[in-house]
Amino acid sequence: MIIAIDVGGTKISAALMHKHKIIEKRKMDSVIQSDLPNLARHLRNLCDGWADKAQQIAVACTGQVGSEHVNFLSAKHKLPLKAQLETAFNLPVCIINDAAAAAWAEYCQLERNISTSNTLVYITVSTGIGGGMIQNGQLVSSADGFSAHLGHTSVQHPSAHIMCHCGRKNCVEAIASGTAIALQASKVLNKAVSCKDVFTHYMHVPEITLLIDDAASALSDLIANVKAISGTQAVILGGSVGSCETFFKQVKDKVAKLPTIYQVNIELPRCGADADLIGVSLYAQDNKDI
Repeated sequence: MIIAIDVGGTKISAALMHKHKIIEKRKMDSVIQSDLPNLARHLRNLCDGWADKAQQIAVACTGQVGSEHVNFLSAKHKLPLKAQLETAFNLPVCIINDAAAAAWAEYCQLERNISTSNTLVYITVSTGIGGGMIQNGQLVSSADGFSAHLGHTSVQHPSAHIMCHCGRKNCVEAIASGTAIALQASKVLNKAVSCKDVFTHYMHVPEITLLIDDAASALSDLIANVKAISGTQAVILGGSVGSCETFFKQVKDKVAKLPTIYQVNIELPRCGADADLIGVSLYAQDNKDI
């Protein structure tokens, strides 16, 4: 069996898995902003009682997941998380970016009609914006972990330059992530609102309508860039914001109006809320030496 862990910016999930099926699942609020230095201890406690049943730990983690460290970009802090977890669990650990894990889960769906180039791009729009890319059947990765971080691709924006926490301006994450939408909407409404509040209660406000349209345009721009880089015929748009019916339709409509060479099929994820857990479990099983 494998212990699969999904470390996100809002929540952390863990599952005891057998043949990529979830036997037992637990979750907790994320500690990335509140107690990041003790993340490994929190993960070990979350999985209490499972270590003796498992042969491997598979972790899908937000941030820049390198071979030695995870750089939690939003928290501006690095951790040697792989080594810490190997010590905590006394088991081998495979760790990849969470969006990459979701991309791998989608790619491994046998019923999906993957293009002849075996290329697929997954974009998740949630607390932040992440990406996963499969090129010619291989998950795109790099030693420092900064690859396929599609949220940190600069895109066009009609208003003033927006600074991203990574240090660049007009990253799509700074414009169209759930965090960015909530921040911009709060300024418009002159009160604190969540991204969920924006889509549930305030879409009738003209300034909010424009804000969401700008966010969808940023995603469309990103998808055009992704098409030019990867040649993919399909982009999976997931995450709590990306798969929201209203937002998904806006992005899809905008992509359909791009010049023909940039158009791709925009699809919803098929693996559901457990995509990260399933994907990292599959990836770990296929890459036991990592």
